[in-house]
Amino acid sequence: MKWAFAVLLVCIAASFGTAIYIVVGNRDPVPNEIAACVKRAGLAQARSQDALSAVRADIEAGSLRPAKRWDWGKTRAVLFEGTGGSYTMLALWNSDSQSLAGNDAAAKVFDSPGQLPLVSVEVPAGAELKRCAERVNG
Repeated sequence: MKWAFAVLLVCIAASFGTAIYIVVGNRDPVPNEIAACVKRAGLAQARSQDALSAVRADIEAGSLRPAKRWDWGKTRAVLFEGTGGSYTMLALWNSDSQSLAGNDAAAKVFDSPGQLPLVSVEVPAGAELKRCAERVNG
């Protein structure tokens, strides 16, 4: 009977250990860190194509290409710079969203900004979005 109780205690401890491992292992603070930084900078998250009106002309012309990329493991980001320094756009993606790894990343962001962890546009172009991405300790 004592051994059954010991086995039960081991199983309970293993269950708690597994739960803690899953919660801590799946935690990805990068999108929240960047979203907080973007908010502190006074910029908004874009959730629709209307919020991305500043990039529409470059998207239609097919001229918007990634200027910089980041890879923090679970989350990745891409920064776009508009023609003539008119704006910058930062977009994040992870395994739960579509990849922005290719050259068609700008069109994918424009088509469905609400399905990405974060999309933000800085008009006129400044350094806030880039600074937010570079501060991440992912």
